[in-house]
Amino acid sequence: MQPIPQARSLAHLPLPLLAIPLGLGGLGLAWRHMQLWPVSEALMALTALAWAGLLGLHLWRAFRHREAALADWRNPLRCGFVGAASIGMMLTAAGLSPYWAAGARGLLLLAITLHLAIGLALLARVLRGEGSAAMLVPPLLIPLVGNVLAPIFCAPLGLEALGWMLFGVGMLLWLGLQPLLLGRLFEAPLPPPLRPSLAILLAPSAVGALAIEALGGPLPAFLALYGLAAFTFALLLMVLRPMLGAGFALSYWAFTFPLAAFATATMKIAPGWIGLGMLAIATLVIGAIAAATLRLAFSGALLRPPLLPPR
Repeated sequence: MQPIPQARSLAHLPLPLLAIPLGLGGLGLAWRHMQLWPVSEALMALTALAWAGLLGLHLWRAFRHREAALADWRNPLRCGFVGAASIGMMLTAAGLSPYWAAGARGLLLLAITLHLAIGLALLARVLRGEGSAAMLVPPLLIPLVGNVLAPIFCAPLGLEALGWMLFGVGMLLWLGLQPLLLGRLFEAPLPPPLRPSLAILLAPSAVGALAIEALGGPLPAFLALYGLAAFTFALLLMVLRPMLGAGFALSYWAFTFPLAAFATATMKIAPGWIGLGMLAIATLVIGAIAAATLRLAFSGALLRPPLLPPR
């Protein structure tokens, strides 16, 4: 078996980096809602570049350091981040949609297929008895509940029926998984570097509200999901200090996409200063996290042993 190198090496490239396009793309879509095209389209272009670049690096890592890549896939705390690759592809398709609908449709269908395959593989692991309670951490929502994001992009491309089916898959898995996640937190706290990933709990309700709106669903359903998102946002504010207590880690990217989605949903329900305030907060937070990540990259820290604990 090939050993996993301990010195600075591409083998240590962290899986949470795949969440970068999610934060950038979510922010780009929020600015697109404001119809500020120079800002939004620059962010969507950056999303596509980040997704392609990071996915390429991780594929090259898997080729050069197969055991390191497999260790991440088998690791209960990190395996959920694999789903970020296909969500980044969905956001890239969304960026392309106004300019080349046919290409965006094909890329979106490919992303949906890949996302479903990742989710099925993780659930099959559990059904085979190869899973563990340690998998019950917020990043697991990415590959399983991430299906609820696809309808937002399906509807403009004439894929409403597929969008409703994916909405059902994502929402039902969320309803099944959320109690298990909360039960896991009753048993033991998350490791400190992973605590920022609690922000992912905001995503399903915020994205679900946007999906309902995109599919033309009933207003009461949108309001119910947005209300839950607002409740979750307030809850996260109450526990923000312990979430950030361990200092900066790549798991801070868990704040970015949920915050951008919540800002977009807020602008739809409160288009005045409240919505603009949420957009400003999302922009500042994502910009600060991006800057801190760039500092890590330039220092070479991203090629050192994993920032998240193995267990």
